[in-house]
Amino acid sequence: MTAAPRVISTSAVAALVLVTLWLFWPASLGGGTTYLSTYGTSMEPGFSAGDLAVLSEAGSYSVGDVVAYRSESLDTVVMHRIVSADAQGFITQGDNNDFLDEDRPTQDEIMGRLFFRIPNGGQTLAAITSPWTLAVVGLATVLVVGAATAGEERRAARRARRRRTPALRVPSFSAPSFSLPALSLPRPTADGVPMAVRARARRSALAAASVALVAAVASGALFLAPSTEESTETVAVTERGTFSYTGTATRGTTYPDGVIESGDTVWTKLATGLTVSYASTLSGPELADLQGVLRLDVSIEAPDGWSSYLDSGPVVRLQDGTATASVVVDADRASAVLDQHYREVGSPAGGATLRITPTTATSGTVRGIPFEADGPATLGFTLEPTALRLLGEADSVLDTRTETAVPTGEVVPRSFEVAGATVPIGVARGAAVLVLVLALVVAAGGAWLGRAGRGDAADDFVVRHADRIVPVAAFATGGTVIDVSDAESLHRVAERFDTVVLHHAGEDEDVFAVRDVDATYRFVVPDAAARRRGRPPVPAPRPTVAQDPDFTTPLPRAGGFRGRLAT
Repeated sequence: MTAAPRVISTSAVAALVLVTLWLFWPASLGGGTTYLSTYGTSMEPGFSAGDLAVLSEAGSYSVGDVVAYRSESLDTVVMHRIVSADAQGFITQGDNNDFLDEDRPTQDEIMGRLFFRIPNGGQTLAAITSPWTLAVVGLATVLVVGAATAGEERRAARRARRRRTPALRVPSFSAPSFSLPALSLPRPTADGVPMAVRARARRSALAAASVALVAAVASGALFLAPSTEESTETVAVTERGTFSYTGTATRGTTYPDGVIESGDTVWTKLATGLTVSYASTLSGPELADLQGVLRLDVSIEAPDGWSSYLDSGPVVRLQDGTATASVVVDADRASAVLDQHYREVGSPAGGATLRITPTTATSGTVRGIPFEADGPATLGFTLEPTALRLLGEADSVLDTRTETAVPTGEVVPRSFEVAGATVPIGVARGAAVLVLVLALVVAAGGAWLGRAGRGDAADDFVVRHADRIVPVAAFATGGTVIDVSDAESLHRVAERFDTVVLHHAGEDEDVFAVRDVDATYRFVVPDAAARRRGRPPVPAPRPTVAQDPDFTTPLPRAGGFRGRLAT
């Protein structure tokens, strides 16, 4: 990684960490965020015992906000909703309580307004901060740190022994060539961490930092968005009604039992009495304060548009949403009024429709919204000279259903539609914060694992191309030696030949080489630590004779290699 991307990624991670700390720094440590573990049932169903409430200080508070304050009457911290305010302060009440709180907290006494809720978060936090959990975490930390320290001490001791061991000078000679079968090569390592792991860790850290940045922006947008919204919904108040009629008639072939039942044709010459009834029942969500009356009216309508009111039944009051009204129908009187109409207008006698109309005046509230119910459908009979016949099939006209649409508006928690599912804003905020925290943890862990072991160009090159580099204990150059200008150029050569890059980590320099058939491409990186100690870098090995006893084996050719592998 070059200097500019490293500075940019480091700055981004630092900015994300600072933003996270600024948003969630506890009030007990001078921040503006309060964490409360809820208990009791006063805020159900929105909150349950053991939930974690995250509250933040605000410049002002209004009706509908869920706030926390220290109650003097209860000597504890209370989190309830603001329902109104007076000269003394805010008036609060639990969502599940039917009484107001005694305390009147002022704005200075309020600890904060609810940001979001984490279900069962209080129980989880209590478990994490319990003495047993802290003891286990502390013990694990001590063991990990101790193991890391011991490993570093062992590596330091080995480096010191290598420095004290005198180098053996042996004559230079060309080692016999041989090819090794394919085998699993050890991955380059630094500070005990495999180079491939460090390379993947760096890539994971960059990806996690990008995710953390997006999560931080999303979290900020979600926390700035209002927690509630106006919900407009239309609910229906349904009236189900049932018409029925009965009467007495002359016994005979037409009426063997002398009884007229619902659905029968009423033969007026045989009928001695006819009563029509209507039973009404109202239903709807959260109906309350129902009151009303019901009455049945009888009228007649001629085909020429003329109509006349005939009679009405007694008025019946609504009781618990139900009422049943009746009216006596006089078919002979209806026929006489109809004949009189035709005589007056000079038209020949004809048929008409006899209607039974339920007249209602019903009102109440649904979800606290007042409403007035619409009138139900009427029941019609065809009035003939000798009979009354139902208009329509009995199954469809005797049972009625009338719906009254009532628009309702209420303040509800804000929610979002995601892939066809409704996600409350509290869940969205919690998910965004969780993703942010996890991304920061992954970014921090990846940055720690992918940190440069020595912080020089050689180490950076090894980490970025760990899957192509093979560490060797020693090698000698052969053929034409070509020194490339930088490590990336050498890597492009290895890609061109589809071969590996040999790496020898000496005490004062790192040598990288790629062997072609008749040429050796080489890049030497002097050790920065050696330069800081004032030691001049050891010159690169000559093309024909190795200058250092460790360089005793020719470089590998494509398709195989010759030399001693690092162990």
